[in-house]
Amino acid sequence: MEGVNHMNQTELLEHGEYYALSELILFDYLGNNKSLFERDDINRRLRILEAFIRDTYQDRCATRGASPQDSAAVLASVREFLPKLVPDEEMPVEAVPSEAEDDVAIPVYRIRVYPSDPTLEVLKAKWENKEIITTEFQRGWVWKAQQASKLVESFLAGLPVPPVFFYREESGKELIIDGQQRLRTIAGFFEKTLPDGTPFYLKGVSAQWEGRNYDTLNETDRNRFKNSILRVIIVEQIDPNDTSSMYEVFSRLNTGGTALSPQEVRNASCHGPFNDLLKDMNELDAWRRVFGTTTPDARMRDIELIARFLALLDANYSKPMKKFITDFMWRRRGGGENRKYSEIFERTIKNVYDKLGAKPFHISRGINAAVYDSVMVAFARNTVVPPDIRTRYNRLIKNEKYLKRVSSSTTDVDTVRERLNIANEALFK
Repeated sequence: MEGVNHMNQTELLEHGEYYALSELILFDYLGNNKSLFERDDINRRLRILEAFIRDTYQDRCATRGASPQDSAAVLASVREFLPKLVPDEEMPVEAVPSEAEDDVAIPVYRIRVYPSDPTLEVLKAKWENKEIITTEFQRGWVWKAQQASKLVESFLAGLPVPPVFFYREESGKELIIDGQQRLRTIAGFFEKTLPDGTPFYLKGVSAQWEGRNYDTLNETDRNRFKNSILRVIIVEQIDPNDTSSMYEVFSRLNTGGTALSPQEVRNASCHGPFNDLLKDMNELDAWRRVFGTTTPDARMRDIELIARFLALLDANYSKPMKKFITDFMWRRRGGGENRKYSEIFERTIKNVYDKLGAKPFHISRGINAAVYDSVMVAFARNTVVPPDIRTRYNRLIKNEKYLKRVSSSTTDVDTVRERLNIANEALFK
């Protein structure tokens, strides 16, 4: 209908422009978080919302006749339906554009990259001895039996197989960057069991190997398999002061399908006692209530916020935020006096929840990271909380100067410093 873009919600409803109304309502509800969803997913939800609006309006009109009161009631029903259509768990952190645009030009790194050509038998032994390790961000077993069989067939037939990538740690252990499915397949064939626990018999391969497992191959084929070479590309860090090259390696080389979130990459590149401690903090009841979901976020955005707060307390901020958090986790990864960070976070988040209640940093949709970090730092730095802290906080989130610094250029050095100061002054002075 001509002029649809100039109609308000009530006019669109009464003119039967249900899809246009669905777009207007859903996009307004998602805000910047729209960028978190694939276009096909958005379209699917739009069709669901369109059907809900049409059916609700037409049912009401059929029983009562159309009136302004009916339109208002339908729109109220739509508002109640939206959290079911897009649950909070799907967008727990508000998508602020400046946070996503945080990256800057990367430096030229000093890392050593070299090939190794172990036999499959050697790789199996290292896997069993836990000299080759995986990280949590990597997918579990997702290959089908025929995919695994085809890989084994490639070795038996002498065909080339893509290399795998390892990061060699100071301990000598090798962390899989890319190639976990291939390594699980190799180990599984030796053990005659697929990683999902089912027997490993070759399926969908050449007739001479169809239905066989490792033990029922003839001796020639068994020897050919165990002595086959799989090229391994090993990456080592040269500069002991380098805190970010491994982050870049994991981020760029892992080919698991869905792009890893920054914290999923840190979970691998900075794994260790401090990373484990962050996961423990993430289970705290007060934090779950402040964050707004009862279960940990699958993309680790909740853990990233914990690390962000602690990093801002630990050192003077320098851009970019992603590297700042990575540097902090890298420094702390080995252990040491890490328990103090857990105590600081637990004390601060309990205080925030006690004084401000559940989901206090959900200014729009999802937790606003900039509001969160500035208020959390202010609470951590002040031991005496004013009795009117909730009133002060309500004034703070209406302060135009502050709102600008939590909605644009949020990772710039001056913006971070200014919002920390504004929050501290408004809440505790």
